[in-house]
Amino acid sequence: MPESNEQARRNAALGDLRKCLELAEEMGELEVIDGADPYLEMGALYTLSQSRKIPPILLFQKIQGYPDDYRVVVNVRASKLFVQGEGLELVQAYRKHRRKKSDPIPPEIVTTGPVLENIMLGDDVNVLKFPTPHWNKGDGGRYIGTECMVITKDPDSDWVNAGTYRVQVQDEKTVNIFIEPGKHGDTIRKKYWARGEAAPFAISVGQPPAMSASAASTLPEGVTEFAAAGARLGRAVELIKGKITRIPFPADSEIVLEGFMPPPEQVSMEEGPFGEWPGYYASSGKEPVLQVKAIYHRNGPIITGSPPALPTHPGVQYGVAGSALFRAASLWDELEAAGVPGIMGVWKVPGGGTRFINVISIKQMHPGHAKMAGLVALGCGSAAYLGRITIIVDDDIDITNPAEVMWAVATRWDPKTATDIIDGMWTGYIDPMLLPERRKNGDITNSRIIIYAVRPYHWKDEFPEVNAIDKDYAADIKRKWTGKLKFLNEA
Repeated sequence: MPESNEQARRNAALGDLRKCLELAEEMGELEVIDGADPYLEMGALYTLSQSRKIPPILLFQKIQGYPDDYRVVVNVRASKLFVQGEGLELVQAYRKHRRKKSDPIPPEIVTTGPVLENIMLGDDVNVLKFPTPHWNKGDGGRYIGTECMVITKDPDSDWVNAGTYRVQVQDEKTVNIFIEPGKHGDTIRKKYWARGEAAPFAISVGQPPAMSASAASTLPEGVTEFAAAGARLGRAVELIKGKITRIPFPADSEIVLEGFMPPPEQVSMEEGPFGEWPGYYASSGKEPVLQVKAIYHRNGPIITGSPPALPTHPGVQYGVAGSALFRAASLWDELEAAGVPGIMGVWKVPGGGTRFINVISIKQMHPGHAKMAGLVALGCGSAAYLGRITIIVDDDIDITNPAEVMWAVATRWDPKTATDIIDGMWTGYIDPMLLPERRKNGDITNSRIIIYAVRPYHWKDEFPEVNAIDKDYAADIKRKWTGKLKFLNEA
């Protein structure tokens, strides 16, 4: 079936940030804000926008102290341009997009592109030229990278990796990149350091939404996020190799910083604190620095931002401050790929952000089925890092409704016999519950709980019947009385 004109425009917007903003304006989903202060005010307006489940795109321009056409944009991937549907319908849509990754389209190297409209080299390099926000009062400085692509190349292969890590501005020619141990960017930079070399990096701080999504995803080692973005767009992504490092970056990036990161024992600077997505200032300290040797930017450059907000805000569930539903889709795919049958849904409980609380619905098919699902979930790539609670429920539970999930926990879970606690799991420095002695020793591990809130399999047919109206009958009654009873009209 040929795609509709509207869907074609949405897909075009995925591959072009400026087309995305044009479409958002036409749809009434763009709020243009003139004259905001990059110190705290922009961050406060962003946080206030998260009170809406699907927030508008906020475009800051005429920013105090900077040229009028130097801009900052937030909520791009969280807007109605890309969030279509609700609940598990949206998770299924994300799963459909993920399946396209089975046919990645390799990127294409080109020699020119919009990002080369302005080039700063050597003494001309000045990161302070851009309106980098100081998002929250407790932040240790200005963060230019919150929805960025931090790009590097494996020295032992052709693998080019792009991840999303926070980037703090230190001075005109220096930034910090905070990368948790075990992340691909950390694995690669340590290979360079082991050789006594500085690790080459390029940082894009404004790029098409499809590339931002790929950078924030969990892909296997050796798979480049640019090929995944190409699969999503249906065409090869165009990349330009940096003049200094030869690291490739998107030809249509808004701003790119390029340079080298020496080993931390040679150069480190204080980084953070930073208000991370769990809702706390949990990580700060000495971090390696990127010595910026070149900056490329378009005319009227745009910084894309996605600063973390408290996971209790409605907009965080559907937005990309957490990418909660995208990670639910990833976990669902990985459970099925591991051979777990009868998966009926995967959800992230509001308040748990992207990683802390997973709820998995199963149609029980054999003894041990619930335990199989729980243990596999803990080891999946998309759920292994920074988790806390996994809840397994029966397929009659609406996992998008926290009240139903807690009802299942309250009535179908026995704490003594239906619980597993697993220690030695991978967490990170942004985990507020990382024990002080482990934090000090670099032992970033924690424990996880699996709650099996399902009818016990061996006597599930004898389990007390639920006191509820049959759904089909309830729908018939609602149709009959809608228009006659006010409370039904408001439902």
